[in-house]
Amino acid sequence: MRLVKTHGSLNEIFALDAVPSAWESDAQLREFVRRVCDRGSWTGGSDGIYLYDAGGANAQAWFFNPDGSSAEFCGNGMRGLGRLILDLRGTGTEVVNSGGRDYTVHRAPSTPEGVRQVLLELPPLRFGDGGLPAPFERFTAVAVPNPHVIAVVEDYSEPALIELGKRADEVFAEGANVSFLQPLGDTVAPEVFVRTFERGAGLTPSCGSGVVASRAAYSRVSGLDPAERLVVRNAGGVAVASIQVRDGAWYPVLEGNATVVYRAAVDLAGNQAGPLDWAADENAAYATLDERNTARLKEHGIQTAHP
Repeated sequence: MRLVKTHGSLNEIFALDAVPSAWESDAQLREFVRRVCDRGSWTGGSDGIYLYDAGGANAQAWFFNPDGSSAEFCGNGMRGLGRLILDLRGTGTEVVNSGGRDYTVHRAPSTPEGVRQVLLELPPLRFGDGGLPAPFERFTAVAVPNPHVIAVVEDYSEPALIELGKRADEVFAEGANVSFLQPLGDTVAPEVFVRTFERGAGLTPSCGSGVVASRAAYSRVSGLDPAERLVVRNAGGVAVASIQVRDGAWYPVLEGNATVVYRAAVDLAGNQAGPLDWAADENAAYATLDERNTARLKEHGIQTAHP
């Protein structure tokens, strides 16, 4: 089976050309996921994996967190998977179904450094109704469709985010991704910093669904026009997010890198079945952008690290 490690803003997600029924049982599939996503394994690990079938008119995809649990969707993973399907079919636009919803991916211009970009259109998001329980009373709840709670903060605290991220599993029946958003107010164009503690994965360099959920929450809190393109900086990179409002529904649009780290082969037990073919040029191009983003965050005194 072909295993490709991709990343969106250094949120590493595998894409595997296989369907869940390839494993004899659900338990074997989840053990496979845990094994290949393990940071100590031959793969180097990841923040999750997309299984996919590109044989039909629209590709079908299934996302799993590194602990083996399933999730409806992964924004950064969809960028990487979408890029692979665009390349496979030689097209400019494709539709991928994940968790029962359709996501549209478009080929976008590469950066001057040669970093591949993808524009992703998501189904409408949904704001939570009513108040949230302690200690999340001042957060905004957004489903993308996976659940997020977001707080706009004046100063980012990574220990506080980690603590609240762990509490989310206790407070919310299905868990929730927890994000802090800090506005960066010294630029002409709107710009913010976002970091997310993801359910089933923990603290990651970035979270695509967290970016668009935070983008929506920021408009709710600040009054910023949802359609305005907002630069969102993560610990692992930069994305641009906006919201198209149609008939009262909010449709997120996310644009950012879709970088291939390497290609490999794997068997159903999670063992290496071929050499790792590293995408050296892509990785070098992205490293330049990552250095600039890190320097920008330091200018604002934001203390964070790639986990």
